[in-house]
Amino acid sequence: MVKATLDAEYSVIGCLLVDPSIAGELLYRTRPEDFTVPELRTVYNAAVKLFGAGRPVDAVTIRGVCGAEYNDLLMQCMDVTPTSFGWRTYISAMQEQTRVTRLRTLAAELAEVRTSDKARDLLGQAGEILSEKNRTQVVTMQQALTQFFSEQGEKRRFISWGFDKLDRRLYTDYGDFVIVAGRPSAGKTALALQMAAHMGRQDKVGFYSLETSTAKLTNRLVASRCIIDFGHINRREMTPEEWERAAKWKKEVLESKLELIPASGWGVQDILATALARQHRVVFVDYLQLIRAAGRNRTEQVTNISLALHEMAQAHGILVVALSQLSRASTDRADATPTLADLRESGQIEQDADAVLALYIDPDEDAPMDDRKLRVLKNKEGRLGDFSLAFDGSTQSFAEYMDGQLAAARQIKKMEDKRHEQMSLQKAE
Repeated sequence: MVKATLDAEYSVIGCLLVDPSIAGELLYRTRPEDFTVPELRTVYNAAVKLFGAGRPVDAVTIRGVCGAEYNDLLMQCMDVTPTSFGWRTYISAMQEQTRVTRLRTLAAELAEVRTSDKARDLLGQAGEILSEKNRTQVVTMQQALTQFFSEQGEKRRFISWGFDKLDRRLYTDYGDFVIVAGRPSAGKTALALQMAAHMGRQDKVGFYSLETSTAKLTNRLVASRCIIDFGHINRREMTPEEWERAAKWKKEVLESKLELIPASGWGVQDILATALARQHRVVFVDYLQLIRAAGRNRTEQVTNISLALHEMAQAHGILVVALSQLSRASTDRADATPTLADLRESGQIEQDADAVLALYIDPDEDAPMDDRKLRVLKNKEGRLGDFSLAFDGSTQSFAEYMDGQLAAARQIKKMEDKRHEQMSLQKAE
């Protein structure tokens, strides 16, 4: 295998030397890290330097940059490949074998590790190598229009969140980075679990929890999916009727492709390594500010986390949904309506996100108890706006209001408030 790697590397350089006309495309398809032989990497870097300066790239000019001591190496490369025919095949072979060599090196390091943190880091690097794609892609207008007309002839399926009003606003796809923000106890974990379970009907979903145990998450899921009192589950006092509902909905819960992963103390690299290994198409992270990251201060750490999650989504085609805390300022204003500026500890989050959703308690005095607002604060592909959700704390579930339901619920609340007020006055008399 080592010989195959070397042969491919020598062949790529040989093709470049015997046919300088391919220099532009060859350099576009390759990079210095593809070459494991230091001397060949030096020759490659000389070619990049010459091409960037607009000078010819051939054996004579490269020798002028590298020095006379490279004469024999250049002659050896040209002897291996008398013509440039098949140069693209040589590049593919070289890059494949270089990946294998790098993986073998990581495997040797993995065999010597003494801590699980180091092992996770090495596994993350292995995942990156296995999922490597071309760093650069150039699309001509002819290719772009061909793809456009082809796509327009097919109905596009976006990722559904389980709420019609939200699905009509967000055109979510794999590779997007979405933030679901809220104050503590607003219900964002319960909302995220409900969304994750819904997406798990179609895709393999990983729910990475840095705060809540998998047992507690399971309790919430069962309460929501099987319509069972959350308090009964916590106290282990389920009624016969609730046991029956749990048995009835067990098959549906088991068929979900949702996986729960305890991730306390993890960094983005740990999450990525597991997501690639488990082939998760959608990743939920609860929550962003708890992810471990390097940085001189808290703002720098959260900035690095946001950048890494955004890169993870784009580079690997994974929908990443990260929960985030809102600052107290969001509740100090008169209308208690959150804004993008309320995302805690870094403005980088709002820049990186394709969409930002904010969950908060409905501030309207006529709103039914426990109602929530879900506001779309940022949306690159659709509309902004908000809508109301009914939150049932007893089953840890959210539901949309049908047309007219919210107005009716608010009218009922007004009547109940008025009745309580009258009863209080009567007692006072």
